[in-house]
Formats: sequence, structure tokens, C-alpha cells
Amino acid sequence: MKEIGRCGRRSIGGELWPQTGLAYLAAVAREQGCAVELFDAMALGWRWEESLAQASRFAPNLIVILVTTPTFTNDAAYAQAIRKILPEAQIALVGTHVTALPNDSLLESQADFGILGEAEPVLAEMLMRWPDALERVSGLARRQGGKVIRNQGRLFVESLDDLPDPARDLLPFHRYSMAFTEGRPFTTVIPCRGCPYPCTFCRAGDVWGKKVRVRSPRRVVRELLEIQNRFGIRDVAFMTDSLLTNREWSMDLFREMISAEADIHWIANARADQVNPELLGLMKQAGCRLISFGIESGSQEILDSMKKHLTLEQCREGVRMARKAGIVTFAYFILGLPGETKDTIRETIQFARILRADYSNFHIATPFPGTEFYEQAKTNGWLISNRWEDYEEEGSAVVSYPDLSASDLVAAQKRAMLAFYLSPRYLIREILRIRGWGDLKAKCKAGWRMMKLMGDKELRIKKRGD
Repeated sequence: MKEIGRCGRRSIGGELWPQTGLAYLAAVAREQGCAVELFDAMALGWRWEESLAQASRFAPNLIVILVTTPTFTNDAAYAQAIRKILPEAQIALVGTHVTALPNDSLLESQADFGILGEAEPVLAEMLMRWPDALERVSGLARRQGGKVIRNQGRLFVESLDDLPDPARDLLPFHRYSMAFTEGRPFTTVIPCRGCPYPCTFCRAGDVWGKKVRVRSPRRVVRELLEIQNRFGIRDVAFMTDSLLTNREWSMDLFREMISAEADIHWIANARADQVNPELLGLMKQAGCRLISFGIESGSQEILDSMKKHLTLEQCREGVRMARKAGIVTFAYFILGLPGETKDTIRETIQFARILRADYSNFHIATPFPGTEFYEQAKTNGWLISNRWEDYEEEGSAVVSYPDLSASDLVAAQKRAMLAFYLSPRYLIREILRIRGWGDLKAKCKAGWRMMKLMGDKELRIKKRGD
């Protein structure tokens, strides 16, 4: 699933994803009695000038900006631009990047605060204490001149049912789309948080905790029905790394969805070792259209080194069972994690072909701050760029190894994508699957973007040098 804090801005399908995290924070601010506006400038097509004009018109006391690794340089410049037109306003940064690098983030952006980790309770306490005693707010980093002071850490929210539903009414919710919804708008729902797995390339466990915390199935279904009845949206992406980790809860959720007869089609991430025929049958009956599996590699050695705790046989079996259940499958792979060689890349490309998932994507390994991979890359001198905008799994390579260069990784990604998507079997199958004009347009758009991105990569890497 596309998640900009972990995967970068670019995507093959050209999706535009809703800012559900900011909508949660807007709902928290409303509960505290605040007047709130939420600007998704990307979805609205605003340039800086329009966004700054809208912020100036609203004239808030506190501005919260979502920052991510690949957008951080732009986000920091935007924070400084807001400071010039609203000098009395306080600025807070939120997101995975500032959580991983609070000192650098606040000093470079000149923002006042960094909201670290799970942001909702931190913001709620900030607003309760505003504007005094902010040094007592746990989970908050504060800039004081040329230094950053971190308050004590904060525990995660134990009961997610205590959080309000996201303020989706503040988002341009009909502008969000992806290839798998055939042109219809969609939204995201967060049914649980936390991930117990120690994958070296991912920071989900550090940001959301190792313990999986779940919302009650009834509360999730209530939100789904509101999405359907109030906003007229019937396509949903469950945004979580651990939808199936707690199997009993997952089955209760799917049964609740079936019982409610919600007319919702949904997609989700899953580990290949967590599915079985009974669970998949319930998922299909509850409206599941697509499962994204993080396969990552076709080399067992690389899977083990990234601490995936998964076998190739489990990957094959998981995809096979999902397809047998009538659920579309999407396999994600990563090229270029530590230990990767040209031989293991060939193994991955071959494994993707024999796996026969309906769709596949091949990311270039990107060491995002806050991951074990990032620390490895820094320690071993593998990083070739200190420009955050280069940290794009779909746009560039920022690591280079003695026997595997950044150019090698870019070429391998292009080779893998073309080998999968230009195979006669895939092309014939996709033609036969077209359900209508909206579906055709979405698939043509995704295909065009794939070819364009594949063509751009070689130019970008040559310009930077290797």
C-alpha cells in the first residue's frame, strides 16, 4: 500500500491518497473546541501562493505540517514561508521523518515543535495546556533558539476506540483515486496500529509500537458505514501493517462487516504466512478485492538478512491461496538491500514471474531515517546522496555497494518491471479484465506512468553520477 512516510511520493499508478493522519489530528483539535481547517494542497491543485493565502486568511494560532523524508526539503521551506506571513503563529511538524530526526528537522525548518510518534494524544495535551506549560507535554520536541529539547517520551494509545473518527469532511474526499477503484474515489481506514516484526527497512514498529493495538470491530464497521452513507464512498484501503496478525480479531472484524451488509470494496496489506483458506473466504465475503503481499525478495538469504521472518514457500502458498479465493494479488519486492548481488536480483525477477501474482512492483531499497537499514548505510558508507528529495523508491537510488552500484539498481528495477508487465500473459489477462471505461482509463494511466518513470530513471542517475 502506498504510504508516503515510508515509500516516497511517486507511484506507478499515479494514485492520490487521502491525508487520513491529518484528518485524525483535525478531529482531535475539534474535540478540544478549536476551529480547524485542513488544507491538502496536492489534492486541491494549489500552488504555494494559494496555500499561503488560505493560511493567512484563516490566521491560526497553531499550524501543523505533515513532513516526510522525500518531501522534507520542500516542507521545511514551506514552514519558513508561512513564518514570514504569520510571524505570531506557532508551527509544529508531524510525521515519520521528524519522529526519526527531530533535531535536524526542527533546526532546518525553524519550526517550533515536533510531534513525535503517535501524534493524537500529544496534540490533545498541547491544546489543553496551550499556550503555557508545553514543556510538560510528553512526546513533544521543542526548539529553543539553536537547540532542540525533547520532553519525556509518551506511551502509545492503549485503546484506539478512544480516538475520534477522522474529520473527513475537511478533506476533498472525492479527489482521491487509485488504479484499482476503476476511477471511483476512495478513502483509507486505520483499523489497528503496531507491528511486531523487525524488518530492517521499515520503521512501522518504532513509530506505532511493536504491540498490535486494535479497534473494536463494531467501531470499524461504524466508520465504514459512515463513509458509505455520508460521503458516498464505497472503496476503502485498510492502512495498517498488521490487519491479520491478531487472527481472532480479524475474523471477528470480517464477520461484523458481513453482518452489517456494508456495500464496501476494500484492499489491504498482509503477510503471506498469515493467510489461510478460511480467513481468505471471510475476507472475500466481506468485500476484499485485493491483497498486497510484501514478498520483498526471491532470495531466501536476502529475506533472512532483512529479518523478514518469511520463507519463499510461504510466499508461494499465500499468493496461491489468495488467488484461489478469488482475491486479486499484488506482490511487492525490494531490490538492493544489504547483501544483494546481481545474482540475487535475477532470482527475485525469476521468482516474481513464477509467483504469478496479478500485479507486482519492484522498489529500489531506500534507507529511510529511523530504520536499521539507514544506520547500516551510514555506518558502511553506502549513501551517495544527502538530498532528502532523492529518497524515492520509484525515482532514484541513494545507496551504492562495492559490487552493486546505484546505476545497477536503477537498471535492475527497470528490467524487472518491464519483464513482468510486458509479458504476453500479463497483457492478455489485463485486456480481458477491463470492466469499463473508468477501468480502461485507470489502467492506461498506470501503464503510461510506468513507461515514463522507467524512462526517467536512467536520465536522473546519469545526471547525479554514480
